[in-house]
Amino acid sequence: MRQTDVIVVGAGPTGLFLASELALRGVRVTVLERLEEPDTTIKSGSINVASAEILDRRGLLPAAEEVQRGRLAEATAFTGGRSNRTVRELTDAAGRTSRRFAVIGHFAGIMFRHDLVDQDDPALAAHTAVANGILVPQQDLELLLGEHCARLGVEIRRGVEVRDLRSTGTGLDDDADVVVETSAGDFTASWVVAADGGRSVVRKRLGVDFVGTDPELVGYQAIADFDDASELRRGWNWTPRGIYTYGPMPGRVLVARFAPQPEDKNAPVTLEELQSAVREVTGVPVTITRLRGRATRWSDNARQARIYRHGRVFLAGDAAHVHSPFSAQGLNLGLGDAVNLGWKLAATVNGWAPAGLLDTYHSERHPIGAWVLDWTRAQVALMHGDERTAQLRKVVGDELFAVPGATNRMIALSSGILQHYDVADDACAPVGSIAGDVELESGGRLADHAHDGRFVLVDRSPDGRYADAVRGLADSVAYTADPISDTSQPSLFVRPDGIIAWADDSTDNARKLLDIAIGRWVGA
Repeated sequence: MRQTDVIVVGAGPTGLFLASELALRGVRVTVLERLEEPDTTIKSGSINVASAEILDRRGLLPAAEEVQRGRLAEATAFTGGRSNRTVRELTDAAGRTSRRFAVIGHFAGIMFRHDLVDQDDPALAAHTAVANGILVPQQDLELLLGEHCARLGVEIRRGVEVRDLRSTGTGLDDDADVVVETSAGDFTASWVVAADGGRSVVRKRLGVDFVGTDPELVGYQAIADFDDASELRRGWNWTPRGIYTYGPMPGRVLVARFAPQPEDKNAPVTLEELQSAVREVTGVPVTITRLRGRATRWSDNARQARIYRHGRVFLAGDAAHVHSPFSAQGLNLGLGDAVNLGWKLAATVNGWAPAGLLDTYHSERHPIGAWVLDWTRAQVALMHGDERTAQLRKVVGDELFAVPGATNRMIALSSGILQHYDVADDACAPVGSIAGDVELESGGRLADHAHDGRFVLVDRSPDGRYADAVRGLADSVAYTADPISDTSQPSLFVRPDGIIAWADDSTDNARKLLDIAIGRWVGA
């Protein structure tokens, strides 16, 4: 029986990033994945700003930027050298990738218009450093994170199917180790994280309720060769039978029709099934000659686990929540779970976690997951092909989204930068928010000091008055002095997941509040 600190079930983006977060802090972690090779099925086509900032804080932004350069080149080639909307939004007049806020994505197929965005909006202007690392498809992200895990020495066991869990004590909700029964024998760990997808074996074995709403539509996504695709319109298109998009990459097609679910949801998608769906929704008699890779079938089934923690077992990613895949919200939500849980679990394994720290994973992430489910449900409601819904879409797209303030708000929500946690009592702004781009007067950025997964204290006081607060905590806190006279840029104490846990409010209580924040999140 093999023993480790943490077992992560599932080697998708959520599982891989979580494993890397644990390994970064010296935790022994084993990833168990049923697939023999990384999944090359076409899935999410990009990540949002909040996810790109997660990569940035771990030094992975250059790799993401390299992926984006390649994807932009493919998109330009697909249009025959002509620029399309996505390329225009992400490049300047000289064809260089932009440092403005990355305006990509849509709501219910209504594309966000970059020309209506107020780039001076402080909410957006604080999150521009990652604009060159947004167009990262899920397949590329998994490869990127797999390489990151390899550098950190994470053990990834592929071709291992998890079958059951049991406790070495009286039950899975006690303090005993957990035994994971697999096709390759038993593995034992102090903690287990289930990141094994919407049909999570672990969640089912735990008996955790998975509650929500039933699906209305059946969707397909694939990269395919067409005999003649000239009549398929680029971008998002609504029809009386559903919604579809063609591009921006060569051969990529996504189609969703409002119809009953197939009898066998697990059956592979055949060329004939995909072709039938494309013809029905688009009204174009296209002929698909070949599937490049495996096509996927999905729905808007929207469900969430009632609890994210069951004793020493946690749920993350699709194992904790499922919904329609529009705007890649599932991928981004899973990365948010991983970065929130990773440092907390590592602190617990390493013995310095404050009391109750692990419980904050559920209290912080469950509300975010519930919000995303409602966000995706609202989009599906706006995608129906009837005349009244079409009229509502016109009002939303042509009137509401034409207002710059409304556009900024929707883009900020979609990008994930407005996520907020209640991390302190009676806290002032920006406490509880994502730090975003924090430029340092002394050079560099806050993200440069977060690569090893520690807390970061940016001390902007002229006399370095906050250094004593973290003396002796160098293993868990990175201290950087950045004296500055501009009081509008306060000193900050930032958690490993990028959440601001304290900000200098220029009052006599500032040091006391910092000590409280350190005690709450770092411990004695």
